[in-house]
Amino acid sequence: MEIALEELPFYKRWGYKIAGAGLIPAIISAIGFAYIGIPESLQVTVRRWLPEVLREHLLLLCSAGTWLIVVLVVSVVCLIWSGLGSHVSLALMRRKCKELYESYSALKQESESKSINCYRLFSNWLYSYSNHLGLTVNERVSLYKLDMNMFSCIGRYSENEVFNSKPSRLYPREQGGISRAWEVGVFEDANAPDPEEDLQKWINYNVENYNFTEEELAKIRMKSRAFYGVRLKNSKNETTAVVLFESLKTNGLPFGKLRRLLNDQEKTNLAALIESLDEHIPTLESAREEGF
Repeated sequence: MEIALEELPFYKRWGYKIAGAGLIPAIISAIGFAYIGIPESLQVTVRRWLPEVLREHLLLLCSAGTWLIVVLVVSVVCLIWSGLGSHVSLALMRRKCKELYESYSALKQESESKSINCYRLFSNWLYSYSNHLGLTVNERVSLYKLDMNMFSCIGRYSENEVFNSKPSRLYPREQGGISRAWEVGVFEDANAPDPEEDLQKWINYNVENYNFTEEELAKIRMKSRAFYGVRLKNSKNETTAVVLFESLKTNGLPFGKLRRLLNDQEKTNLAALIESLDEHIPTLESAREEGF
């Protein structure tokens, strides 16, 4: 209550305090109506609790009947005071809650308007690659950022909604096409067997070439047969990210167009964008600092 009254002028502040002091008037009102409601003989007994000198003085001022009317009037006034005070306090708190909620909503909207959805931004960037290359529902392009010796997906696009979802897991640096691109800079492969014809042969190929286990391969949704990966370095010449194209078909990736598209200038541009937005990209380190 005190916090809600801090910003009000002193006369309003004291007015709310008086109106809000409803407990004492409520007690007085209850006692007054209880006295009026009891039989007259009990009223006499109650009056005898008062000192004799005080009783005589009061009776000199008014009769017992008049004092009963005074008690009734005081009880009614106190009842109204206590009820009005509760209403005023409740109205004040509701108004303050409304103001706080409106302030919270405004701050939230302002914060959201200033924040950057990095995953959406990078996914839109990758969409431009997919659109330029004419990739189909059989292809996907993903952007992975190195984060505490693991790769996290910070952008992804595919015309196929099944392959377009944002992954929640992290990817080991020593595994898969990401690992090969990270190691050699530019990596391409279109030799994987067809899993629809011989799944075990496809599994064996990935176990031998990409350091997967059979259990991990069983969980992979997109069983790719062609890859093209590119390593990205920041201004300090440190590897920060990998762009990886995948296809379900061995002829699904236009390697020549990919080499021309992801030239040195484009790699520099994308690496610079990642570096400039680094503070806005969630990381394992920031999650650990937050206690997760």
